[in-house]
Amino acid sequence: MLLEKVGIKIFVYREPIDMRGGFERLHGFCVHHMEARMNEGNAYVFFGKNRTRLKILVYDGSGLVLIAKKIERKAFMSHEELLGRSEITVEDLRLIFHGSVLRGPKFGAEADKIEKKRFPDFVKAGENLTTQREGFALPAGTMNAQL
Repeated sequence: MLLEKVGIKIFVYREPIDMRGGFERLHGFCVHHMEARMNEGNAYVFFGKNRTRLKILVYDGSGLVLIAKKIERKAFMSHEELLGRSEITVEDLRLIFHGSVLRGPKFGAEADKIEKKRFPDFVKAGENLTTQREGFALPAGTMNAQL
């Protein structure tokens, strides 16, 4: 409900923090370090140092709301795993909130390296990875056939 409003932006604080901080301390991080204007209603996400806790600070129109979660199994993803992103979508936040780790698409040499690790038997040294894209012709008249 708070994070479901249209046009909400969700920002992630760049460093893990001490989770003992409350409204005032997190508000200070938002205003001084993230240059936030709290009355715009955006959400600000903070990860704890040991990555088992997460806090979200949002202004709902009448005051600040602090959402805190301690995950019991595994750990929340680290800010480094966001690949430098400081803004995420609501869907990304939902995934993170439930313990998922966001994975971005990999391109170029980085993608080749990952594929070589996953499928070492299929890739010979020095060979570039390609996907098979073979063109084929449809039989004549297939596209214009009447039903």
